[in-house]
Amino acid sequence: MSEKSPLTDNQAHDALLNALSQVKGQKGETVRAETSLRAAEQALTLLSLGLLMASEANSDGNKAIKDQTPS
Repeated sequence: MSEKSPLTDNQAHDALLNALSQVKGQKGETVRAETSLRAAEQALTLLSLGLLMASEANSDGNKAIKDQTPS
């Protein structure tokens, strides 16, 4: 089995936007499902914007994530 290559910033941003497009506009049948979908939508939006900002600033930090530990 071949390993997948690590994603570039642009590829990671695209992946986050693709995931966002899967949940955005969907309605949950239950309160649990609706709450989870809205939380995922907000989290994916913040993560994608944070990645974009960090990439533009050439920084390894993503302000959408608290208490980051350096890798």
